[in-house]
Amino acid sequence: MQHGGRIADTQINTMATMKAALQAKEETKEILKGVPGINGIGLAWNDQGEPCVRVNIDSQISEETRKKIPAVVKGVQILTQEIGRINLE
Repeated sequence: MQHGGRIADTQINTMATMKAALQAKEETKEILKGVPGINGIGLAWNDQGEPCVRVNIDSQISEETRKKIPAVVKGVQILTQEIGRINLE
């Protein structure tokens, strides 16, 4: 067992990737600002275990609006998920 604060290479890569995902999330928010049918933008993990941006969309969103959602921002994958309308009451 090693001590002394050394961080494993996988942890360093994950932290760097998470930082990129956070930056991509902010840019994605700007890109999609005011676009109807976007219910939320957050961080998630893709199937490979990498941080990505998740765009939650209304199930009634038009195909034209779907095309406005980028597939990649700043090298970070953008995923979409239909979640329906969110009501905060």
